[in-house]
Amino acid sequence: MLKLLVVEDEVELLELYDLILGKDYTVFTTDSGKEAINIFDRENPEVLIVDIRLPDISGIEVTKHAKSKNPKVAVIAVSAYRERFKEAIDAGAATVIQKPFLVKQIHNVIEDVLNNKQ
Repeated sequence: MLKLLVVEDEVELLELYDLILGKDYTVFTTDSGKEAINIFDRENPEVLIVDIRLPDISGIEVTKHAKSKNPKVAVIAVSAYRERFKEAIDAGAATVIQKPFLVKQIHNVIEDVLNNKQ
């Protein structure tokens, strides 16, 4: 089963991601950028879903770290702040989803980035 790491500072959203993605993927979740880096290094997930704005280090830094360790990782950045989208793409994100988004969208976006990765 594909591994997915979700980094989101809103705990309710983390629980939702786990609920909707847990049956199709092995899901790791954290609300911390620093912990995300530790999990990424330990688990090497194929997909990283990362909020751009985190309380400790930014999702941009998490993305740069992930891409430096595994250039093939599919990164989906998430943000309510449109002005950060280009920065996320420049850091290596395959796409950016604007909050709020529909739950059914996330499966499609994951499939798209995985298909484009190959």
